[in-house]
Amino acid sequence: MFINHNVSVRFVLAAVLFSGILAFGSGCLISSNSHATRSGTYVSENTFAQIRPGQTSEDWVRATLGTPTSETVLRDGGRILKWSYSEHHESSGAVFLIFGGHSEKDTDHTAFVELHDGVVTRAWRT
Repeated sequence: MFINHNVSVRFVLAAVLFSGILAFGSGCLISSNSHATRSGTYVSENTFAQIRPGQTSEDWVRATLGTPTSETVLRDGGRILKWSYSEHHESSGAVFLIFGGHSEKDTDHTAFVELHDGVVTRAWRT
Protein backbone atom coordinates (compact mmCIF):
# COMPACT_ATOMS: atom_id res chain seq x y z
CA MET A 1 0.00 0.00 0.00
CA PHE A 2 1.39 3.36 -1.04
CA ILE A 3 1.08 6.27 1.47
CA ASN A 4 1.82 9.81 0.36
CA HIS A 5 3.73 11.37 3.23
CA ASN A 6 2.74 14.97 2.27
CA VAL A 7 -0.97 14.11 2.24
CA SER A 8 -0.70 12.39 5.64
CA VAL A 9 1.09 15.35 7.19
CA ARG A 10 -1.46 17.79 5.76
CA PHE A 11 -4.32 15.67 7.04
CA VAL A 12 -2.82 15.47 10.53
CA LEU A 13 -2.13 19.22 10.59
CA ALA A 14 -5.68 19.98 9.43
CA ALA A 15 -7.12 17.64 12.08
CA VAL A 16 -5.01 19.24 14.81
CA LEU A 17 -5.96 22.75 13.67
CA PHE A 18 -9.66 21.88 13.53
CA SER A 19 -9.50 20.24 16.99
CA GLY A 20 -7.79 23.32 18.37
CA ILE A 21 -10.46 25.57 16.94
CA LEU A 22 -13.18 23.40 18.48
CA ALA A 23 -11.45 23.18 21.84
CA PHE A 24 -10.45 26.82 22.23
CA GLY A 25 -12.86 28.71 20.05
CA SER A 26 -16.16 26.91 20.45
CA GLY A 27 -17.75 30.02 21.91
CA CYS A 28 -17.30 31.69 18.55
CA LEU A 29 -18.62 28.77 16.51
CA ILE A 30 -22.08 28.59 18.04
CA SER A 31 -24.42 31.57 18.19
CA SER A 32 -28.03 32.15 19.14
CA ASN A 33 -30.39 35.08 19.37
CA SER A 34 -33.89 35.45 20.77
CA HIS A 35 -36.19 38.46 20.67
CA ALA A 36 -39.76 39.06 21.83
CA THR A 37 -42.04 42.04 21.21
CA ARG A 38 -45.58 42.88 22.33
CA SER A 39 -48.23 45.06 20.78
CA GLY A 40 -51.54 46.09 22.27
CA THR A 41 -52.43 46.36 25.95
CA TYR A 42 -50.40 43.80 27.93
CA VAL A 43 -51.91 42.49 31.18
CA SER A 44 -49.42 40.55 33.30
CA GLU A 45 -50.37 37.30 35.03
CA ASN A 46 -49.48 38.73 38.45
CA THR A 47 -51.64 41.81 38.01
CA PHE A 48 -54.55 39.83 36.60
CA ALA A 49 -54.36 37.36 39.52
CA GLN A 50 -55.11 40.23 41.95
CA ILE A 51 -58.66 40.60 40.58
CA ARG A 52 -61.20 39.11 43.02
CA PRO A 53 -64.76 38.58 41.73
CA GLY A 54 -67.28 40.09 44.12
CA GLN A 55 -64.61 42.33 45.71
CA THR A 56 -62.56 44.21 43.09
CA SER A 57 -64.03 47.50 41.89
CA GLU A 58 -64.22 48.76 38.34
CA ASP A 59 -62.18 51.81 39.36
CA TRP A 60 -59.32 49.56 40.56
CA VAL A 61 -59.46 47.47 37.37
CA ARG A 62 -59.30 50.52 35.10
CA ALA A 63 -56.59 52.21 37.17
CA THR A 64 -54.47 49.05 37.26
CA LEU A 65 -55.00 47.53 33.80
CA GLY A 66 -55.42 50.77 31.88
CA THR A 67 -57.88 51.64 29.16
CA PRO A 68 -59.49 48.49 27.75
CA THR A 69 -59.19 47.61 24.07
CA SER A 70 -62.98 47.35 23.87
CA GLU A 71 -66.09 47.40 26.06
CA THR A 72 -69.37 45.52 25.52
CA VAL A 73 -72.66 46.39 27.24
CA LEU A 74 -74.71 43.32 28.21
CA ARG A 75 -78.52 43.06 28.14
CA ASP A 76 -78.68 42.80 31.93
CA GLY A 77 -76.83 46.10 32.33
CA GLY A 78 -73.43 44.56 33.03
CA ARG A 79 -70.35 45.19 30.93
CA ILE A 80 -67.41 43.19 29.66
CA LEU A 81 -64.08 44.96 29.38
CA LYS A 82 -61.48 43.43 27.07
CA TRP A 83 -57.70 43.95 26.86
CA SER A 84 -55.96 42.41 23.82
CA TYR A 85 -52.30 42.07 22.93
CA SER A 86 -50.06 40.05 20.62
CA GLU A 87 -46.63 38.59 21.30
CA HIS A 88 -44.08 37.99 18.55
CA HIS A 89 -41.19 35.64 19.39
CA GLU A 90 -38.27 35.32 17.03
CA SER A 91 -35.19 33.16 17.55
CA SER A 92 -32.28 32.01 15.48
CA GLY A 93 -29.15 29.97 15.96
CA ALA A 94 -26.17 28.82 13.98
CA VAL A 95 -23.22 26.48 14.14
CA PHE A 96 -20.43 28.12 12.15
CA LEU A 97 -20.46 26.99 8.50
CA ILE A 98 -22.53 23.88 9.30
CA PHE A 99 -26.12 24.68 10.26
CA GLY A 100 -28.41 27.67 10.76
CA GLY A 101 -32.03 27.94 11.82
CA HIS A 102 -34.71 30.56 12.38
CA SER A 103 -38.20 30.45 13.92
CA GLU A 104 -41.00 32.95 14.47
CA LYS A 105 -44.20 32.61 16.46
CA ASP A 106 -47.11 35.02 16.93
CA THR A 107 -49.55 34.54 19.81
CA ASP A 108 -52.68 36.56 20.58
CA HIS A 109 -53.87 37.00 24.17
CA THR A 110 -57.01 38.53 25.65
CA ALA A 111 -58.03 39.37 29.21
CA PHE A 112 -61.73 39.82 30.01
CA VAL A 113 -63.40 41.35 33.06
CA GLU A 114 -67.17 41.23 33.55
CA LEU A 115 -68.68 43.95 35.73
CA HIS A 116 -72.08 44.43 37.37
CA ASP A 117 -72.89 47.50 39.48
CA GLY A 118 -69.22 48.62 39.40
CA VAL A 119 -67.86 45.32 40.83
CA VAL A 120 -66.06 42.47 39.05
CA THR A 121 -68.23 39.36 38.75
CA ARG A 122 -65.94 37.34 36.50
CA ALA A 123 -62.41 37.54 35.06
CA TRP A 124 -60.78 35.22 32.53
CA ARG A 125 -58.07 34.99 29.89
CA THR A 126 -57.75 33.39 26.48
